[in-house]
Amino acid sequence: MIKIIHPVAGAIAMLTIAVFWLSTVFSELFGSPAIVTTVKTAIPWGFLVLIPALAATGGSGFAMAKGQRTGLFGTKLRRMPLIAANGILILIPAALFLASKARAAEFDTAFYAVQTLELAAGATNFALLGLSMRDGLNVTRWRRRSFLRPAPTFLTSLVARDEIAKGTVAFHVKKPDRLEFTAGQAVYMTLTNSTESDAEGRVRIFSIASPPQDPELVITTRFRDTSFKRGLMGLPLGTAIEIEGPYGDLSLHEDSARPAVFLAGGIGVTPFRSMILDATKRELPHRLFLFYSNRRPEEAAFLGELTEIEKRNPRFKLIATMTETNGPRTDWSGGRGHITQEMIITHVGDVTSPVYYVAGPPAMVSAMETLLRSAGARDVRAEVFSGY
Repeated sequence: MIKIIHPVAGAIAMLTIAVFWLSTVFSELFGSPAIVTTVKTAIPWGFLVLIPALAATGGSGFAMAKGQRTGLFGTKLRRMPLIAANGILILIPAALFLASKARAAEFDTAFYAVQTLELAAGATNFALLGLSMRDGLNVTRWRRRSFLRPAPTFLTSLVARDEIAKGTVAFHVKKPDRLEFTAGQAVYMTLTNSTESDAEGRVRIFSIASPPQDPELVITTRFRDTSFKRGLMGLPLGTAIEIEGPYGDLSLHEDSARPAVFLAGGIGVTPFRSMILDATKRELPHRLFLFYSNRRPEEAAFLGELTEIEKRNPRFKLIATMTETNGPRTDWSGGRGHITQEMIITHVGDVTSPVYYVAGPPAMVSAMETLLRSAGARDVRAEVFSGY
């Protein structure tokens, strides 16, 4: 229910402020003094709608954050005090002052000065709410599915965990019977029994690294010293875990005549592993290219497995490249350096034909999108996950 209240209350607040602002502007520009008076005296009554809507937006936002104070959740939460202060200190007193002046037909310098301040404050709150709504869409993926039909929540358990690369751990979670997902999608994970929390909260979004056919969900992450990661690493096998999903639309296109080109940096390979395994299991006719960049071979998750898949699936090509080769392993004979236009053109050929997929942290996704566009790519699909 809270996931419905938050976007609905935010939309009502934005709509109310927009009505206040536009009615003020149009009455001043085109209306008579009587119309201005009507508008100004009606606006304070509108606070009976606006104030509860803002309160519901803020309260539900805090509840949905689950303790998280960084990333997009943190940005949204930091805006709420500004929106509230703007309303309490400027908008409400200004509206009451203007209503009083309008009833007395005192349209003097003070009236218009305060009205100018009110319009500026209203526009500011509208912009702040708009930014928060945009960030909310990015966080919850409401744009991917109707908020009236949010993805379900499942209670499952941790089955196994193993280190698959230096500093990278794969967590195997029992797949709930009713969970259906498309290769490439993601889930939110909450540690329900964790007593430790920090600014990043108790919830994370993770790409599913396993294909839909497997009985387990594989969640892969690099270890960072956060309360969530420490809690996840310390969970005894069999511990209950809450997952919500699936979310995301990073799935393999249907037109098999167009190659699929995946670009991954580090742990960003996880959704592509799911898509490649799924395509291999279903013997899909798509040509698949994976450009996989890491600093060193020992840090490349699933590198050995992907190499074996390339041997089994003649339609799949792995192009692995390392940006640092001065580590403990010196036997790397594959590609070196970052992913480049020349590298893509060499292996793919016609850069305009494929569908390109990019997943990873914001900086990496932005850089790859720019590279692909400048190379002439026409269809680029990206997914940003700050949890990487």
